[in-house]
Amino acid sequence: MFLEQLSGPVTLEIPSDPSSLFLVRGVVEKLALRMGFNAAETGRMVLAVDEACTNVIRHAYGNRTCERIVLTFRADRDRLEILVRDFGPPADPQCFVPRDLGDVRPGGLGMHFIRSAMDEVEYVNQEGGGMLLKLIKYRTRKEVANQ
Repeated sequence: MFLEQLSGPVTLEIPSDPSSLFLVRGVVEKLALRMGFNAAETGRMVLAVDEACTNVIRHAYGNRTCERIVLTFRADRDRLEILVRDFGPPADPQCFVPRDLGDVRPGGLGMHFIRSAMDEVEYVNQEGGGMLLKLIKYRTRKEVANQ
């Protein structure tokens, strides 16, 4: 029922200000729950997208709050796809390596959260600068059947 009501992608553009991330968390949470993902999976997805946006703010924009982040949400019968687009300087996705989990210290675990929460994670440099992060979470047969 829900997917029949949502036609086409939903786009959210926010400033690169950490105080705006509550909007992103709210959209991810409501959309995931409405699609039938359980609370634990939803929480992991919310954290993953929050971490992705935080990485953009810190690394692509150097904590500048006047830049923009564009998120696109696509809800399909079998998956939720979230695109996170920044417009920062070009970066080499091969350099995006999570730190060793044995290295116990605050911070630096965003990549682990993102990769463990999502089924597919792909970074794509964009012409003219910036990065597009594609995050995909597939629905189980049970979740699909409940729709």
